[in-house]
Amino acid sequence: DVSRCPSDTLAFEDESEKGSNALLARAWSPGWSNADKALTTFINGPLIEYSKNRRKADSATTSFLSPHLHFGEVSVRKVFHLVRIKQVLWANEGNKAGEESVNLFLKSIGLREYSRYLSFNHPYSHERPLLGHLKFFPWVVDEGYFKAWRQGRTGYPLVDAGMRELWATGWLHDRIRVVVSSFFVKVLQLPWRWGMKYFWDT
Repeated sequence: DVSRCPSDTLAFEDESEKGSNALLARAWSPGWSNADKALTTFINGPLIEYSKNRRKADSATTSFLSPHLHFGEVSVRKVFHLVRIKQVLWANEGNKAGEESVNLFLKSIGLREYSRYLSFNHPYSHERPLLGHLKFFPWVVDEGYFKAWRQGRTGYPLVDAGMRELWATGWLHDRIRVVVSSFFVKVLQLPWRWGMKYFWDT
């Protein structure tokens, strides 16, 4: 029962974890002009091979636009418009790989917007599962596991690397985000609201 797993009084950060704020300042350049730079860099660089490289988590193969989109420094409409212009140019050149890359990138943007649509139209989804039969799932209420997960000390290298990157930079590759989230609920079986709150706060 999710009522057994309150997140309001849970410690999401201890003193050793607060030091990452200085690292975050070096990792990101906020603002509209920097959002435009990030978008231009992606369109003129990694986008063309996005279909081939998007799953690679060891290099800069994604757009890095998520914080700029989140804080409204660039609009989804602008991203869609400029990326579609590039797709038309590649189509005229017969660049099938480029066209496919745009399709896949816009699909990922669409999934982001769909998740926001669900959150807006189902506001209770932050407090209880959309699937009723999961309401009474026997989650493992273990703050020790939770701390090990968020500090990247689970003993699983890929999970730990992802969580340490999140702590240091405030960012996670979308594929690694799936890995660490799945590990959280399927392996550790920790209450999903704890993970949700931690991702919100980081």
